[in-house]
Amino acid sequence: MTATKLRKTDGKLVLVVEDNTDALEIYGASLRHAGFRVALAATLEAAETAVQAARPDLVVLDCRLPDGDGLLMLERWRTGGIMMEVPVIVLTASSHRQDIDAALLAGADQFVPKPCPGNVLALHVARALDGTRPSARLRRVRP
Repeated sequence: MTATKLRKTDGKLVLVVEDNTDALEIYGASLRHAGFRVALAATLEAAETAVQAARPDLVVLDCRLPDGDGLLMLERWRTGGIMMEVPVIVLTASSHRQDIDAALLAGADQFVPKPCPGNVLALHVARALDGTRPSARLRRVRP
């Protein structure tokens, strides 16, 4: 992706929810470098607070966090009407088929396996915000 493409999304707020502090710092720095505003959260509680304080334009969400399951929170957001239209990229070390299916059923737009370099995550975020990658929600079937 070119720098011109990334500039289209300058100023968009991305919330990164990740409990690994090193990864959180790397992702935050990479996204800022790509022109995004960034909010960081290491727990579900902090993510909820961040969402209430300022609705993000996109969320990068880890599944397994110290205070709970990120997919359950995502499903609550989607079914409760909170952040229905906000793209969510699930980023997790678990990439079994059932994990991918669970993420999509919970409402994820994309599933990105770890490890994921920060610059690659920035490209996924830019594409999701530009609409250049089809939304997984178009393929998701609700029970």
